[in-house]
Amino acid sequence: MKMKNLILFLFLFLSFPVLHAQDLICNDRKAISEKLKMIREADQGIRSRIIKEMATKDPEAMKKVALEMKAGDKQNQLFIGSFLDRCGWPKGLSAEENNTIFLVIDHADTAFMAKYFPILKLQADQGIVAKRDLATLQDRMQLRSGKKQTYGTQTLKTGNIVTIWPIDDPQNLDERRKEMGLLMMNEYIALLKKTYQSEVIWDKDLTVEAAQEKMRKKN
Repeated sequence: MKMKNLILFLFLFLSFPVLHAQDLICNDRKAISEKLKMIREADQGIRSRIIKEMATKDPEAMKKVALEMKAGDKQNQLFIGSFLDRCGWPKGLSAEENNTIFLVIDHADTAFMAKYFPILKLQADQGIVAKRDLATLQDRMQLRSGKKQTYGTQTLKTGNIVTIWPIDDPQNLDERRKEMGLLMMNEYIALLKKTYQSEVIWDKDLTVEAAQEKMRKKN
């Protein structure tokens, strides 16, 4: 796709959802469910494609899919942000639907995360959103802020190696993970290996500065 056409496509793509977010009635349970289903399918579908493209090691293909993912994420954020601002967190959602809203927040930029973290935390405290989702978002915000993470959910992939982002108080990590409904760390590492088909390294002495340097080299 030529750059001029691509820019036009992204403009139309990003402009489309705002109208629907404003038009959706706050208590229209059926319409909300249908929209969240579409958002989830798009969010998870593009990430499945990203994982597949990682295996091909084709930089141009990866770049193309990454651009699509960024555009799709932005579209979802515009919708969810507009809806939450206008209506608050929808009531009566299924666990999967609540998780879908979390995914949109989790895949956003730092400012968007920070804005909607309090409402997500409130839902988690009330048992509406899974605690593991709250833990994941908290860890991601800590990574973005240049801090050690609390629950060990965040990683950095460079080449064929996945590195666990530095973790605060690793000795008591599994206890904290259990409280948040997360897999024990050894089980999580095994899952990462299977998902990414890559070596997974957890260096408990890795500093945030060293991890940030890895990230800079990656980019």
